Amino acid sequence: MKQIFYILFSILCCGSIIADEILQETIQFTPPSGWHFAENPSNFKRVRTMVVGKGSHELRPSITLGTEPYSGDLKDYLKIIKKISEKSERDWRDLGKIRTEAGDAALLQEDSKTVWGDLRMLHVILLKNGTAYILTSAALKEEFPKFYPDFFRAMRSLRISSESAGKILQTEHS
Repeated sequence: MKQIFYILFSILCCGSIIADEILQETIQFTPPSGWHFAENPSNFKRVRTMVVGKGSHELRPSITLGTEPYSGDLKDYLKIIKKISEKSERDWRDLGKIRTEAGDAALLQEDSKTVWGDLRMLHVILLKNGTAYILTSAALKEEFPKFYPDFFRAMRSLRISSESAGKILQTEHS
């Protein structure tokens, strides 16, 4: 009983207690069967996870999930991506929308030249709650058709779930 009194006294004298629920968002996708998770290189701060499959060449097929803060709209974000691609002399195409488990997203194709040969990438870009979620599937252009069904399933499986991390009590002082 004394504790309740002291809490009420503190609130009346010092301010009020606010309970905020913290929500954590988890972004996921279902990788192709038999693929394994790669170690995330520390120099790629925005890469959350990467899975790698088996290919016929040194450059193996991969799917990478990255995020970055972005509060604008999708149309402006795609313009930024297009400028970066053109500056890097990569072929870029907007393929329209793709329905993912997290909602409709943009689907882009990008081709570039590497030391291993021509690389083809498909990017799924989803903007939600001030974050750009980018799921990139990549393989050598000559092998890409072989992996396309797996890439497409993984891209469509992109999902975001929000979970409560509990309540945090904080005191507001007057």
